[in-house]
Amino acid sequence: MGLSPRATAHFARQRIDAAAKAVAAVADKRLQDSEENQRAYATFHNSLALFSGGTIALSVTYLGYLKTLSKPVVHSSWLIGSWVALLMCLTLSLFFGFFVAHYAHFYRSREYCEAVKKRYETEITEVANLNAVNLQTDSEIEAYVAPRQQRMEASKQNARWNERREIFYRHAWIWTGRLARLAFLAGLGLLLGFAVKNM
Repeated sequence: MGLSPRATAHFARQRIDAAAKAVAAVADKRLQDSEENQRAYATFHNSLALFSGGTIALSVTYLGYLKTLSKPVVHSSWLIGSWVALLMCLTLSLFFGFFVAHYAHFYRSREYCEAVKKRYETEITEVANLNAVNLQTDSEIEAYVAPRQQRMEASKQNARWNERREIFYRHAWIWTGRLARLAFLAGLGLLLGFAVKNM
């Protein structure tokens, strides 16, 4: 026996709501994971900066030890290259957190401006459906709509302004991290090569 149209609509609404709740739960979990990942990356790059500084200090000590030996130091340019790469890694790792924080700020600001714009858009679109006593004539509706259109346009411009900065800091954040990791590996490789050649 088939269900009545009202019951069918009720169960359809329940299924739609359940699907929407599932999406919202996954979105919340995804946001939590994203925040944890950002903290892990920040910790990793702070550690990278410390390791780079420590490696430079150790290599200076090692160079002092090599100079006390009777054998001449060879491939000193590798050591200098290692110091340059490790200093670059240290600097980039320190700025990594700065760029992430700025990216997050402009990302959230853009999101906020777009939500404000959507709110005013909805208010303008739905004004005819409000059936409010003070919004009956064209002049009353115009008085209601005009300031909201101005605010909507201002929010749209603010969203664009924030989006440009968001894009810049996203690229800066991504490339700072990549270059810091690459510089660390290059610095360690050059230092290891220098150590092997001077054994």
